[in-house]
Amino acid sequence: MPDTVGVTERACRKSARVPRIVAAALGCLVLAGCTSQSSPPAPPPPAPTAAPTSTTYSAELCSAAAEFQTAANAIVTLDATQVGADGVKKALQDLETAGSNLITAAQGQFSPQVAELEKAIASLKGTIAGLSDQDSVSTNLGKIAASVGVVEQAAKPIMDSVRTGCPSVPPVETPPTS
Repeated sequence: MPDTVGVTERACRKSARVPRIVAAALGCLVLAGCTSQSSPPAPPPPAPTAAPTSTTYSAELCSAAAEFQTAANAIVTLDATQVGADGVKKALQDLETAGSNLITAAQGQFSPQVAELEKAIASLKGTIAGLSDQDSVSTNLGKIAASVGVVEQAAKPIMDSVRTGCPSVPPVETPPTS
């Protein structure tokens, strides 16, 4: 007769590890966007580095940039074991919404960079659509990290420029070390 207790025990141990693995991977999500990416899945072409000549930005752009950085920072500090798949999905949706708002606000001053951010946000939407439960989050960690990293890289030229004229934009957070 098979030993079902051992099978159940191993299954429980395995499912208990999944949230820890997810939490660790999500802690590294933004690092992919903040550090140099040695092998990104599909890096955006280099955006023109010329910033607008004026360092005066609209209140709408400053607000959108602050919202975007707040959403990106929330992903860095996200504890997937506490928030579960729904919390991970919501954090990604918040980043998507903040990215869309940044696109709208930055369109006039950063049109080449906005085009790259639009592509990255579209990719993130596809990633979010593929998440349904904790197992799908665990299975798609690489895809999630890549999507978030591409969004952050696409937003970086805008954020770096706007940061100089918008003191309300929070600093970039790094994952906590454990």
